[in-house]
Amino acid sequence: MNFVWDGFFMVLGRLSGLFLIAPIFANRQLPGRLKILILILLAAVMSSFVPVNVAVSLNNPVIFIAAFVAEIIIGFAIGFVAYVFFAAVQLAGQLMDTQMGFGIVNVMDPLSGLQIPLMGNFNYLMALMIYLGMDGHHYLLQAVAQSYQVIPVLGANFSQGFFELIVSVTAYMVVIAVKIAAPIVIAVLITDISMGYISRTVPQMNVFMVGLPLKILVGLLSFIIIMPVYIWFFGLLLGQSMDYIDLVVRTMGL
Repeated sequence: MNFVWDGFFMVLGRLSGLFLIAPIFANRQLPGRLKILILILLAAVMSSFVPVNVAVSLNNPVIFIAAFVAEIIIGFAIGFVAYVFFAAVQLAGQLMDTQMGFGIVNVMDPLSGLQIPLMGNFNYLMALMIYLGMDGHHYLLQAVAQSYQVIPVLGANFSQGFFELIVSVTAYMVVIAVKIAAPIVIAVLITDISMGYISRTVPQMNVFMVGLPLKILVGLLSFIIIMPVYIWFFGLLLGQSMDYIDLVVRTMGL
């Protein structure tokens, strides 16, 4: 019976780390009590069929607390990888908004509770719909369940390779953001250059009054035209995020 309760609390700890940062699970719009209830129910269900391997006996209270904290860190690392790719989508939207003139227009994101740019919010919601369509939230739960085959309780390897992998994933976020925003930024930049030439040839024209709505129009039209490519690319990125989650789990289990 003691082992059953130990397994429940260890699964609860790993899921708690996931609920701190992972998309969907870390939604701040959910009431705290409801989120705790879902967390406890998931932990109870998963602990009933997931074999929780223990590297060190948990009879000592100090060891038990240390194991629980380590489980939260493991779950947080798994959820962080998924969060990074959504953060890249938001950063790409911010780059788009800065070039299009929407930089001062922010909206409240109900999932993170933060103010994000207009295009960033739209990109985020579009990526979130693709994520749900791919059952990404189910994959995260599956990753937590299968991680016990690789990472036993108190058996995680937080080595230098693990931290280098987390840093590389975070740095890759900037690369992804630039790739997503590049078509819109280039289109708006060409518009800026064209308006510069027009201002030299027609000095009487108020370039600022004409250029600002023109940049917004060009940016929005470019986004609408390239949207099918974005949908394909977001699906590809979310597939890569799942591969990175597997890589992070394997790195902690080495």
